[in-house]
Amino acid sequence: IMDGMMRSTSGGPGSYRAVEGMGATPEEFMKMALDATRILLLRAEAAIKAGDRPEKAKALSSAGKIVEFMLGLSGSEHGELSDCLASVYQYVLVAILRANAQDDATSAAAGRVALEQLAAIWRRVFPDAVAP
Repeated sequence: IMDGMMRSTSGGPGSYRAVEGMGATPEEFMKMALDATRILLLRAEAAIKAGDRPEKAKALSSAGKIVEFMLGLSGSEHGELSDCLASVYQYVLVAILRANAQDDATSAAAGRVALEQLAAIWRRVFPDAVAP
């Protein structure tokens, strides 16, 4: 779902309209995206430790696409919050690239931890979602 969603939209308000079409509010979609990315980064960490480079590449590629999508959404409305979110997403993208290029599970974990911290804050602000 997430991958098809990213191919069908180009970011910004159109992305939010597509999310609403899926029956999810933007807040719910954000929780789903954070959870999906967390799972993909965990898969990448395990693949790196197991020496499974194809699985690592697949998981990191998918995680990167979701983070790039969220980065695009963060720029749809300008302001301090958008800037802060963009900084987190850029940090995570660098961690994903480093993890993939260097088979570095520590980098994947650093990106995952940053998203876990963001997800914890998001769930405090929008507490209706169940934590993974």
